[in-house]
Amino acid sequence: GINAEYMGKADPRMNDEASPLFDNLRKLITTIDELRDLGLQQYISLPRIAVLGTQSSGKSSLLESIVGLDFLPRGDGVVTRRPLELRLVRVYGEEGLKPWAVFDAVKDKKFNNFNDVRAKIEELTDQVAGQKKGIVDDPIILTIYSPTCPDLTIIDLPGITRIPLAGSDQPRDIERITREMAGRYCKDPRTIILCVIPANADISTSDALKMAGELDPKGLRTIGVVTKIDIMDRGTDAKRMLLGQDIPLRLGYVGVKNRSQQDIIDRIGVVRALDAEKQFFSTHPVYSTMPGFCGTEALVIKLTKVMYNHIRTLLPEIVKELNSKIIDCEDKLHDLGPALPSTAREKTQLLWNMINTFTEQFKNKLRGKYDAKHQVKSNDKTLDKEMSAGAQVKLMFNKLYERYVDPSYRATKDYSDKDINKAIVLHEGDSIPGFPSIDAFLALVLPKLEELKEPADLLLGEVFAFLDSIACQLINKNFQRFPSIINEITEIVSKVLSQERDRARAIVDSLVDAETGYLFTNDFDYLTHRTAMIVKANEGADKKPIDPEKAFLTEMRNRIDAYFAIVVRNLRDSIPKAIGHFLVKNAQENMQFALFEEINKNHEIMESIGEPAHITREREAIQKMHDVLQRALRLLKKDPEYLTPLSPF
Repeated sequence: GINAEYMGKADPRMNDEASPLFDNLRKLITTIDELRDLGLQQYISLPRIAVLGTQSSGKSSLLESIVGLDFLPRGDGVVTRRPLELRLVRVYGEEGLKPWAVFDAVKDKKFNNFNDVRAKIEELTDQVAGQKKGIVDDPIILTIYSPTCPDLTIIDLPGITRIPLAGSDQPRDIERITREMAGRYCKDPRTIILCVIPANADISTSDALKMAGELDPKGLRTIGVVTKIDIMDRGTDAKRMLLGQDIPLRLGYVGVKNRSQQDIIDRIGVVRALDAEKQFFSTHPVYSTMPGFCGTEALVIKLTKVMYNHIRTLLPEIVKELNSKIIDCEDKLHDLGPALPSTAREKTQLLWNMINTFTEQFKNKLRGKYDAKHQVKSNDKTLDKEMSAGAQVKLMFNKLYERYVDPSYRATKDYSDKDINKAIVLHEGDSIPGFPSIDAFLALVLPKLEELKEPADLLLGEVFAFLDSIACQLINKNFQRFPSIINEITEIVSKVLSQERDRARAIVDSLVDAETGYLFTNDFDYLTHRTAMIVKANEGADKKPIDPEKAFLTEMRNRIDAYFAIVVRNLRDSIPKAIGHFLVKNAQENMQFALFEEINKNHEIMESIGEPAHITREREAIQKMHDVLQRALRLLKKDPEYLTPLSPF
C-alpha cells in the first residue's frame, strides 16, 4: 500500500535532541487529550495548533509530512472544506507496529488502511458540506495512532479562498466565510497559529501572515512555515524570511520542502519525500548553513518545544478557570434547586423548605439584614447600593403629613377673619359676649382634622402594595421551578397581607377618630401659652389701643393652628407605629404559619407540584457541565506539577 514503506520503521525525524522533548510532551498531550475525552473543550478552550493558510499553499502536504502518513484528500480547488481536528498520538511498541486511525463520528471502527481514512474524510465532508465544494464550520475529529507522528493536536482549516470555484456550491462571499472560520479558531489565545506561507510569493502580501498578525498582533503564538521553498526563482532564497528579518515572529519560521502534485501522482511516499527534503537542505549552499530553520524535522522539534511550554504555561490558568466555572455551576444549581423528589413526603419537605427560605428572605429584606446565604451572585465587586425594603418603608412613613409640618404651614390659612368671626357669632349662643365658644373652635378645627384621614389611608395602601410587590418578587424567585403553584402561593400571601392590612386599617382609623372625635391635649406649651385679652388700665396714653375683636380673632386662629399642629405631630408618630406593628411586623411573624396552614388545607397544591421541562433540561445541562469540570479538575490535581505556574515561553 501507499504507507507500506513506513510501517514498522523508526521515525527518521526522532533524533536524540527531540526524544526527551517528545517524552515530556507526550504526558502533557495525553492529559489534554484526556480533558478533551471528558468533553471539557465544550466549556473551556484547550491548547491546540491551528493551520492557517491560503488555498493551495501546501497545508495538506505539510500535515502529512508532520504525521508521516499519506491520508489527506487531494484535488483541485478547495480540498479542506470542513475543519479537520487531528489528534496525533505517538504509540510505542514492538517492531512492525502499524498505525491506525479512529473517527469521532464512527468511534467503534478502527481504520488500518489510510486510503480508507482518506475516503472517509471525503465522505464525512460531503455529508455535511455537500458534493459541490461547499464549506461548513463543523469539524471532523480524527485521532491517528502511529509510531511516526509527534504527540500534537492540530486543526487543519479550509484555506482562505478569494474566488468561488466554478460550478460549485461555494457562495460569492467565500473569502469572508473562510476568513471568519479561520478567525474563530485562531483568535483563541490558547491556540498556536501554524501560518503556512508559500516561498514563491511576496511575504509582505501574504494573506495568511496578514490575518495571523491581526489575530496575534504581538506575534507571540504564531509559527511561520515557509512552503514551496524549492520552487523559488533561480538565484533567490528565503534566508531573510526564515530569519524573520522581513516580518519578525517571536516563535520564528521554519522552511520545508513538501511533495509536489507530481510527486503524489508518482506515488512518492512520505519517507522518500522526507529523505529528499533532508538531502535538499543539507546540500543547499544557503540552507545548509541554517540548522534549526529548515526541514520537517526542525519543524516537529519546534512544535514540540512550543507546545510543551504552551501547555505547561496554560495548565495552572486552566485549573483556575475550572475552579471559577465550578463555583458558577454550583451557584446556578443552587438557584434551580435539587431535582424534583418522587414521594409525597419528599415533596412536602421540599415545599416546606422553599416556604422557609421565602419567609426568611421576606423578613431579612424588611429588617435590612444582610442575607449572605441568599445573596444574588454577581461579578460586580462594588457594594450593593439598593436600599433595604425596611428603609424604604420608613421613607414612606417620613412623608406622612409632610406638607403639614412645614414651618410656614398654617391650618387656618384658608380661613379669613370674616370666616372665623362668623363661626364665633354663629356659635355664641346665650353666653356673655367676649367669651369664645368651644363650638366655634370645633366648627373651625374639625374640617381641618378630617383632612388627616385620607393621607393615613393612602400610606397604609402604599405600604401594603410595597410588601405585596416584594413578596411577589421573592415568590417568583423561590418557586420558579414550579410555575404551576406560583399563583396559589401568591394568592395565599396576598390573603395574609390583606388580613394584616385590614387589622392595621382598623387601628389607624381608630387613631384618627380619637384625634377628631375627642379634643384634648396635655401639651405644655399649649396649656401655658395664654394671650392677654384686656387692655391694662395703667398703660400710657401714648400706647396704641388694641382692637378687642381683632385680638379675639387672632387668639382663635393661633389656638386652631397650635392644636392642629399637635394632632399632626401625634398622628405622624402613632400611625407609622400602628402600620409598622400591625401590618409590617405581623406580616413577617404570621406569614410562615399562614402559608403552612393554607397549604395543608389545599391538597391540590401538593399534587400540582411539577417543574417545566426547560428547567429540568437546564439543570441536567449544568449538572453535566459541573461533572465534567469536576472530573477535569481531579485529573489535573493528580499531578501537582500542573498547578505550579510556569514562566511564559
